[in-house]
Order: sequence, then C-alpha cells, then structure tokens
Amino acid sequence: MLLTSLLVAAFLPALASSAKVCTSSDLNVTVTDALWDGQCTYPKADKSFQLSDYLGRWYQVAGTRAPFTAGCSCIYAEYGMNARLPRFLFSLHALQSKGRERDLLTIYQTNNTVSVSNGCQLGNRSITIEGTASPADEIYGSDGVFRVQFPGSPGPECPGPNYIVQKRAENWAIVQASNFSTLFLLSRNRNPDEESISTWLDLAGKLGSDLSKVIRTNQTGCLFTGSSLPVKKDWNPVVQTTTELTLISVSIPTTRALQI
Repeated sequence: MLLTSLLVAAFLPALASSAKVCTSSDLNVTVTDALWDGQCTYPKADKSFQLSDYLGRWYQVAGTRAPFTAGCSCIYAEYGMNARLPRFLFSLHALQSKGRERDLLTIYQTNNTVSVSNGCQLGNRSITIEGTASPADEIYGSDGVFRVQFPGSPGPECPGPNYIVQKRAENWAIVQASNFSTLFLLSRNRNPDEESISTWLDLAGKLGSDLSKVIRTNQTGCLFTGSSLPVKKDWNPVVQTTTELTLISVSIPTTRALQI
C-alpha cells in the first residue's frame, strides 16, 4: 500500500455562512500533516507515544458527539493489555537486604492488543461498552495508531487506523479518527482547570479538528466511574515486544500485591 503525505487545512474559526465569499485575508488558516492511502485521510500520531504510559484511566473532558455517549455525562475510557494466558505468573524480584520493602515482578504474555472499556453516566444509570484496540499497519505509524472494534458494531470504514493519538502529554491526549471525523480530548484528571482545557482544544483545532462540532463533557456528580485498574503511580509497566508476544513487567509494592 502506498501512502501519500499531505497537508490538511484547518479554518479557525469555522465560517458562519457558506454563502459568504472570502479572500485569503478573511481566513485564519493553519495546516497539519496527514496521510492519504487512496481512500481516507489520517492524522499523524505523536512520535513520542508510549503505550506503557498510556494505559489506565482517562476522562473525556471534551469531544464530538458519539452514538454511545449521546446524552451522557462522566464519560471515561480505560485501557489495559489483553492477556494471552488465563492466569498471571508471579515471581519475587529485587529483594532488598535492608528495610522491609520488596517488589513483586508480574510477568504475563499478551496478544499485543489493548482492552478498551468505555463508560458514561446517563441519568442514574451506568453504561459501559467493551472493545479491543489492535495496532494498525506500521505503514500508518509505528506507535499511537489503532483499529478499535466493539462487538456487534460494524468495522471501520477505512483500511487504516480509526484511533490516532495525535498529541500526547503526561496528563493529556488528543485523539482523532480517520478523516478527522471524531475528536476526543482526554485528561488524567476528571476536572482539569478551564485554562488547560481551552489550551488543548485550541491545539486540537490547529491539528485539524473541527471545533464547531466539539462539546464539553459534564464530569460532575459522577456515581459509577471508580477505576478497576491499579492507581497510576503504582502502575509502571515495561513493555518488551517480540515477534510473537509482548512481555509486560510491573513492579508494585509487595503489600499491595498480596491483596490481589
């Protein structure tokens, strides 16, 4: 498959009326890198993306409307590695002669796919959907590009990724889809400050997102969004990929591990 690199123009702000005739001086235009495979256009992923740092809980603070989350508040997503083996293999690691602290090394095989758990709150009801994210063909990027599929849903229309981590920072992520059709602004914090949200939305616009279709997510009064994964500060996986499997080692305090 041959990919073509191109520039996508983003017009900021969106035109109020398509009937108006504009000159170049009337428009605030920015461009962003993208890929074209003959069928669809794809944003380029952040080259600094590291899957091990991306796993865990994220809160959607803004985004375009999606059928699953229509009318919802408290939208979140949780990502983890899918295990190939049905059980975990434990071994003691780095035993210290001084002090009482010991680390437990957890090693398990994965099938190189990521579990996706999306949830939200609709009134007083909790709604969740489980899916799988598989790495897209490396021709679309080496990291941060996935094909996400949910059971019972039609497959992606485009041959490439439908989930692209376009920009990544420690507590923030801009996620786009093929053809720049869907934006998710994610934060590790449920209620980040407004200035940060505005800054990241502005960046998303400069990267090609149509901000006229973006709405803020209400993250107050949340009843059903307790994380089922370890707290991020204790979750420090080291990912090693071979041709057949991925090994993930996680060092966590022994006192916590014994409670699993």
